Amino acid sequence: MDVRELAPALIALSNMLEEANKVVFPNSGNVKVNIQGNFKGGSFGVDLIAVQTVTDQIVSILSGPEAAAFSNLKSILEALGLIGCTGCGLVGLIKWLRGRKPSSIRTEGDQIIFQIAEESAVETFAVNLVAGKLYQSRVVRKALSNVVKPLARDGIDFFASGRNGQTSEVIRKEDAIWFEMSGSGADIVSDTVSEHVLLQIDSAIFKEDNKWRFNDGSSSFFGEIADPSFIEKINSGVERFGKKDVLVVDLRRIQTVTDDGLKMDYSITRVHEHRLPLQQGLGI
Repeated sequence: MDVRELAPALIALSNMLEEANKVVFPNSGNVKVNIQGNFKGGSFGVDLIAVQTVTDQIVSILSGPEAAAFSNLKSILEALGLIGCTGCGLVGLIKWLRGRKPSSIRTEGDQIIFQIAEESAVETFAVNLVAGKLYQSRVVRKALSNVVKPLARDGIDFFASGRNGQTSEVIRKEDAIWFEMSGSGADIVSDTVSEHVLLQIDSAIFKEDNKWRFNDGSSSFFGEIADPSFIEKINSGVERFGKKDVLVVDLRRIQTVTDDGLKMDYSITRVHEHRLPLQQGLGI
């Protein structure tokens, strides 16, 4: 392997683990990852050694910061899917997604469930909460993309990881495309539309972006009015609004992963009906 291909991948591996430590253990000391390499049978093997910062070692030498660093690294590697069960963690999730966008992402107990609904088929994939945090970090996934980037080169066939000589995960050349990251600052992970949703207007803001504050009974959020027919009625004065009026709408939810984590944007694609405020004590 050309050292110019190997070096960036090793740097990305170190960056990925150090960033993952910040995401999963934000209150722990910084962990530096040292890499020892060796060539075996035409492949390049990498051993990882985690060490705590010198300052932390001096301050808490009796509490075993090195042991904590190793424990953290093990937890992170398992959440990434690089050690432990095959097809688990972040790597397993990305291989399962195969570039597809989840229809929904929800938390159930100590797991995060990714679901893809295509025609009559529904698929789900579960990861633990730590792996879910790593998926939400665009920085971590970008670093992982750079780790497997050499697979695009001729003569480099797979990336394998494991522990104590046992292989846990293999990323092959044909899998590499699913790890590529877009150049934009955000990745769309789900884009869904719910029809005939009842929303109460908290505030109507008549500006160019047409973002109003709504309440769906469980939370309050800003949503863009993207129904040109409804906007025309507003501009012509046909539609007038009072406090706590209600709209029956088609609500689009776009969930993205940015450098700062998950973000949800709302858009009103169609307004079906404009109602007076709901009377207290009456059902919908």
